[in-house]
Amino acid sequence: MDGFVGPYRILRLLNRGGQGSVYLGYDKRLHRRVAIKIYQLPPTRKARKQLLREARAVASIQSPKVVQIHDVIQSDTHLALVMEYVSGCSLEEFLAQVRPSLASVLVIGTDIAGALALARQQHIVHGDVKPGNVLIGTNGRAKLADFGISRTTTERSALQWRSGSTSALSPEQLLGQPVDERADLFALGCLLYLMMSGQHPFYNKGKFDPQLLLACAPQPIQEVVGGEVELPDQLADLIAALLQKEPSRRPANTRRVRRVLRAVMRSLPVSTANNLQREALPCFRPESPEDIPPLIPEGLGQQGRSALEYSGSWTAMLRQRVNALRWQSRAALAFAVLAVSAVLLTRTLYATVTPVRFAQPYFTSSTRLQVPQEISRTWLVNEVKSVLRNHLGNVRVAGPVGADPRTVFYSGGEPSNWNESSEQVFHIALRCVEELCVFSISRDHKGASFTRQGVLFPDMSLQQWREIVRESTLALYK
Repeated sequence: MDGFVGPYRILRLLNRGGQGSVYLGYDKRLHRRVAIKIYQLPPTRKARKQLLREARAVASIQSPKVVQIHDVIQSDTHLALVMEYVSGCSLEEFLAQVRPSLASVLVIGTDIAGALALARQQHIVHGDVKPGNVLIGTNGRAKLADFGISRTTTERSALQWRSGSTSALSPEQLLGQPVDERADLFALGCLLYLMMSGQHPFYNKGKFDPQLLLACAPQPIQEVVGGEVELPDQLADLIAALLQKEPSRRPANTRRVRRVLRAVMRSLPVSTANNLQREALPCFRPESPEDIPPLIPEGLGQQGRSALEYSGSWTAMLRQRVNALRWQSRAALAFAVLAVSAVLLTRTLYATVTPVRFAQPYFTSSTRLQVPQEISRTWLVNEVKSVLRNHLGNVRVAGPVGADPRTVFYSGGEPSNWNESSEQVFHIALRCVEELCVFSISRDHKGASFTRQGVLFPDMSLQQWREIVRESTLALYK
């Protein structure tokens, strides 16, 4: 490894597992750390295309309950998933040191059930819901990670399922039978059982027992935890339902699961709301200042030049530098000079400006919902304008909304070589209800209308809001 995966710099190894290695990386363009998981590509072209389709499907899940995928990079032999880096610890590390309270178990269970609900909407089965794939952030909330062996349910009957960890196996998965979302619910039941009791329902003396999984009912959790642990009957009944051998006897989806977990949570004292953050704090991995590369002054980067003088004229110096290049580099340099010259000539002879008009943005929000304070009608318009300028080039915003002040005046009128295209009108709306917001944007152009939407959550960072607005706007041109 040469220290980079695409534009991402590798800082250090985070974890090495059966499906691939995970590295801590750094994206210098956005000044953020990322987690990079590298997989070896399967040998057949069909399997490679399938893996890429699954990666794109997982990347479409936008939620604070799921570790986000920022990029997918492919070479001839490997695939790298560039993901959100979550500071904190894994549930596996947490359970190795702490016996979680009931409140913490409910928070983790609710967050993972919510993540599975979103995956189900995309027809995705995770297939490996185990403690190592649940991350606890420093904000005291859980995220589901590593969809590395996930599979779309629309293709489950045609493809062999790749088995996950023994701690997350369902009976149908172990038998190689077709699976659906209920396999993930079985794994969630194992997770809840483990968090409440401290032991896995289908392990014998610390080792996975296939016979227990296929033929034996787990010991009732009430008997395992005893009287010293608070275990509401609703939760015990839910865990028993999730661990049914037959998928048809389990809950059909996460709706009932989340309803029960929330009902039990509401019965707890308000003071337990931040239990998970307090309990997990000693388990959080230390963050080293070395994990962020030092900021080198821009002038001393690749643009920096030696202060030692060259002998001879500047043309001799230039010839010396060019001659020192390999022939491939000289050819690339010549091509770049020709391309830049052509672009400059084209812009000089013929330039196009796109007139844009914004309708009055619509913004409504529930008083109980706290969105980032920067979010406003003006912010939305400015973000869309920025995206349009990057995508379309010269943009002239007219009308009462978002128009730019004119700072350059031409005595003879506008330049005659500017060709103005037909006007594009944009309608922007942000509607926030209950626990989420929906961003809508439409583009009217030449009698046609194009509309796109994006789902946002109040606890997303401002950068995540900006990315979804950007993606939704660019999607209008696809």
